[in-house]
Amino acid sequence: MSEIKKPPIGITPKFINEGIRKREIIAAIMRYLEADYKIPLEWVVEYNELARDGGQ
Repeated sequence: MSEIKKPPIGITPKFINEGIRKREIIAAIMRYLEADYKIPLEWVVEYNELARDGGQ
C-alpha cells in the first residue's frame, strides 16, 4: 500500500490575522493614550475597518 502524501501547511486564516491585528492596534492606542500622545489617524481608520468587517 502506498503512503498518502499530505499537502504542506498553508497560511493562517484571514480572520485570525485580523483579530491579532485588531488587538495590536488597541494595545498601541492604549500605550499612546497613557503617554499622552496623539493617536495616528491611520490606526483609527484601520481599527474601524477591522471592527466593521468582524475581526475578532
